[in-house]
Amino acid sequence: MKHPELQTQLQQLCTKLQSFQFGIGGSCLLWHLGLEASPNDIDMVCTEADFAAICDTLKADDFMAQNAAPHPQYMSVHFCRFSQKGWPDIELMAGIAVKQHDELVHWTFKPRQCHWQNQICWMPPADWLQLYQLFNRPQRVAQLKRYLLELTLQSLNNS
Repeated sequence: MKHPELQTQLQQLCTKLQSFQFGIGGSCLLWHLGLEASPNDIDMVCTEADFAAICDTLKADDFMAQNAAPHPQYMSVHFCRFSQKGWPDIELMAGIAVKQHDELVHWTFKPRQCHWQNQICWMPPADWLQLYQLFNRPQRVAQLKRYLLELTLQSLNNS
């Protein structure tokens, strides 16, 4: 796995937040799965109940909260971008909702579906397939569909 610094940063972040319900996804998850060469930020989804406490923990660790301009389609209950020198930005979100055709479509985070591997709490690829569909990211959808299809085919070949 390339980017040992990112691996270490994700481990430090997850260790610090292990008492909360959250998962790492987005381009970091794609990187973890071998689908992305270099993630541009750390996408983290958490429960609405843990959002404020995770924000406080990050701020206490010298991460600066950045004001994000409102997005015309993304209507999540909670969203905050954090930055710190030497780190990729962290985008923390909870209560995810997207406006589609004048309708608000909600997505429910299920922390029990996340799994820990090498001290990092990863969200399932199937969750990010749903999120990328919701966020209208067709290239990411295609990447994850191919990945999940290959997993299914491998599983069938091995049974």
